[in-house]
Amino acid sequence: MPTDPLIDALAETDGSVLTAGDILLQARQRLGLNEKEVADKLHITMHYVKALESNSYEKLPGVIFARGYLKSYALLLGLDAEDLLSRYDEFTHQQKADSKEERRLVRARKKKDRNKSLVIISLLIFIAGFMGLWLVNSYFTQESVSDVPNTVESVDDVRASLPRLDESQGTTQPQFTLEVEPEKISAPARQPMITPLPVTGAVDVPERFLEVDPGSIVGSQVARRIENGESGENGESSESSGAEGETTLEDLTAALQVVRVEKTVGAESTVLTDQPRLISIQAIGNDMLRISFTGKSWIEVNDSESQQIYRDIRVAGDVLEITGSAPFNILLGDAHFTVMSLNGDEIDLSGDIRIDNSARLTVGL
Repeated sequence: MPTDPLIDALAETDGSVLTAGDILLQARQRLGLNEKEVADKLHITMHYVKALESNSYEKLPGVIFARGYLKSYALLLGLDAEDLLSRYDEFTHQQKADSKEERRLVRARKKKDRNKSLVIISLLIFIAGFMGLWLVNSYFTQESVSDVPNTVESVDDVRASLPRLDESQGTTQPQFTLEVEPEKISAPARQPMITPLPVTGAVDVPERFLEVDPGSIVGSQVARRIENGESGENGESSESSGAEGETTLEDLTAALQVVRVEKTVGAESTVLTDQPRLISIQAIGNDMLRISFTGKSWIEVNDSESQQIYRDIRVAGDVLEITGSAPFNILLGDAHFTVMSLNGDEIDLSGDIRIDNSARLTVGL
């Protein structure tokens, strides 16, 4: 394909591959024409002239118009139109390839950004789900722990602290404990001494003085010995019957006294067991704390300085009296079985009883 000498000269002068727009611009400047003159001669606007010279073909109405304007412009400047059109085709082809590559890179970048966003969103969802499960697990764990009665924990604490009870009492202030058990103190003191009556000879004991149940062991022995005494008087020697009569009378007298004493002591002990059992604790102070028990309950009492005064399990019928310095910190295992008063004033425990029937309160503030 023949080349235009002007185009060859421009290429040699610049030293690089020229586009159609570059050749048009340089040729117009060599000829001393301005953009308006070219626009007037080609019957196009100056905007189109600038687009042709700057290779901005997308600003033209279309490919057909671009090729026609290039051909007319080349003929106006005395250039080879075919060479300019071939340069135009090469430029547009390269431009399309670059645009396609750019679009591919843009799509890859968008896909990468989209994948990155998905990864971040998935990570956030995982973290949120993990935190939600952890919170739910913690909530139900606290609910299950709160449903367990506190008395179980109290009993475990009691069992764990019982070996240290003596040590803790040794480190606290001196205490004077007096436990009065009437059934253990009064019953032995009321037993009379049994003194057999001396018998020097055979004595007939009237049956009206032998107030013994015939069905009991003593009654059977009495009957057997009386029969033996009568048979001795009838068939045996008087000496042997007299000796047996003396032994029989002593045994019968002692047995009758033992039976009557046991009945008396049993009746008195039955009356005493119905009386309340008093436990008195003396500490430093003049305030009187009285707790009566109608059932089995754990009790722990500390003074205002958190020093332990009393700690034990009490049963129905026990009355605990603590003399010390108020206020008292009290823990009850089963508050429903206790009646409490301080210095004669009864204390209402209904507002301090928890769901497990235990109560922890401070009295005497």
